[in-house]
Amino acid sequence: MIPGTNAPSTESPAPSLSPTSASRTVGIRRTEAPWSYERVIKAAPRASNSGFQVGATSADGRTSDVSGFHFSTPDRGVRCSTGNNGADALVCVGEHVRGAKRAADATAECDWQADYVVLDANGPKAGACANSYPVLFRSRILGSGRAINVDRFACLTDSDDLYCVESSSGTGFAITANGYSAIRADERAPASLLGLDSDADSPTVNNRNSSPVVPTR
Repeated sequence: MIPGTNAPSTESPAPSLSPTSASRTVGIRRTEAPWSYERVIKAAPRASNSGFQVGATSADGRTSDVSGFHFSTPDRGVRCSTGNNGADALVCVGEHVRGAKRAADATAECDWQADYVVLDANGPKAGACANSYPVLFRSRILGSGRAINVDRFACLTDSDDLYCVESSSGTGFAITANGYSAIRADERAPASLLGLDSDADSPTVNNRNSSPVVPTR
């Protein structure tokens, strides 16, 4: 069951995702693109964090209440965990993330997995030592068109695609059918995420709060 969009009164407001170092080039602040990833994610209906503290340690394991926050895309092609390993990172495993070469500084004990994506204050990177970044199984689905905000991280699903940004670096990643790509929070979101036919069109805006209409199909 997908949690409702109203956050409990005990939750703190979503943190600002204004980019910092990633928005600067030779001392000149980059201007945020209209309908950036940041703006689209912040405008999307927000899922209650309290519904995403469930998971299992194996694919066929029993689910239970756990620490940290864990979620999956609607097709379960991507599953993510944050706050459960002390690494201060959002870590996702995606079936379309491929080809990441083993890190040069990986130790012999590293269980290197090319389908991992790690996002922290240093930005995103593909590939990781799975034994250093546990990602739980059978986590609850983050419904299409909904966003989740956990500490410095914010993610949005669009059908089976996932877009995430991290506030302190102003960077993030996208995992789609085309694979993994690094993104900036301040760059324009793709037409498909805005519900447009092409990148040249203007986003659909509702009259109440001037927010983009995020697809919920």
